[in-house]
Amino acid sequence: MFADKTKIHQELKTRFRNESDLTVSMMTRAISDLDISNPAALDVMYEDVMFFTGDWPESEGWGSSDTAALIQSVKATLISNGYLREAA
Repeated sequence: MFADKTKIHQELKTRFRNESDLTVSMMTRAISDLDISNPAALDVMYEDVMFFTGDWPESEGWGSSDTAALIQSVKATLISNGYLREAA
């Protein structure tokens, strides 16, 4: 069963409204793909997402391999910080 993500999406919109579309999009994607509902995880996620998107040139396309690498990194970070359990 998937968790209610209303609160985390509200927090994301409020706290990260000045970030790039790419950054917010990738944070939204991580929330969805990893089934994250705890708003406290946003700060941890943000650091990882910014590592990938922070200086991404607008002229360069963002691809599926970039998204996959970002999601794997966020997943590992959330597991190591106790916000996500490793699949059995």
